[in-house]
Amino acid sequence: MNQRTVTTSGKQALNAIYLLIGINILVYTYRNDFLPHLNINRTYRILDGNLQSMLLSIFYHVDPTHLTMNMLCIYQTGFELYVNSSSKRWRSFSMPIISYLICGFGSFYGVELLSKFHTYQMELKMQKARVANQCTHWMCKSINNALGRDVVSSYITNVWSDWTTTFPVKLSMWHFRLIRRIGASAAVYGWVGMRLFTSWYSPYHSKMHGLDVVLWMGILAHELSKCPLSLQDLQVSTFLEEGNVDHTAHFFGAIIGMLWAALALLWDKVGGVFWRWRGESGGRRLGERWEDEYLAQERLMEQDQERRQLSRLLYDGERTVI
Repeated sequence: MNQRTVTTSGKQALNAIYLLIGINILVYTYRNDFLPHLNINRTYRILDGNLQSMLLSIFYHVDPTHLTMNMLCIYQTGFELYVNSSSKRWRSFSMPIISYLICGFGSFYGVELLSKFHTYQMELKMQKARVANQCTHWMCKSINNALGRDVVSSYITNVWSDWTTTFPVKLSMWHFRLIRRIGASAAVYGWVGMRLFTSWYSPYHSKMHGLDVVLWMGILAHELSKCPLSLQDLQVSTFLEEGNVDHTAHFFGAIIGMLWAALALLWDKVGGVFWRWRGESGGRRLGERWEDEYLAQERLMEQDQERRQLSRLLYDGERTVI
């Protein structure tokens, strides 16, 4: 769709996309001029992250190539997702901004949830190691009986088990919590997840081309394969793999985007009665002529034509009577 066919409400969504792109560019351009506020040390990490650091991270870039690719994806995906939608609510100014924030914040909360799952896995591994290394020698039992409590297996063997089985894991978990997570990629993948979901289930969006669906599904599958879901994967990503791509934030961003798109479409469906009661319309299926200006002009032309025909009939009837 070119600029000539963008509707008035579609321009609102387009302006929101331009605003998001502009904020990303401004943060990248002036990050060194406002170091107290735009310092990379204020960006998000699991160890001491908060909402303020999350907000800065989803707009923060240090590489011009990274910035350019993300902005192109934001424009292309946002245009198909919001500007080209047949729903007024999806073409509103607030929808792109809210979706950007939800996908960005949601991806970071997904990363924190995975970190907690790592802790749970490590505790299970420690318990199994302690049971496997428990001292069953008669001398250990004699010492425990003499002292009246399990001293040998509870202290000595536990310390040995924890050191030999969990030290590399703890180091990997510490690295996972310490790294800074910056860039709009998480929000971009969130919009990609939204675009995939709306292509399958939304009556207000066009269908994606088959090759695009296969391409993006392959990319998401690659992100999932690189996501350290297990402790072994976490150690491999920490000690063996190179690069600074945050595959975990990418994957969770896409998942959050799909969930948010499903929630937005469900609200459109469930709230349809409320919107019709207020005299508003949620949208029309793509493929119909839904542009507001065109429909309004067409209705005016039809009404004018009906008035002309009625006037002509009345005039012909009066002339016949005379």
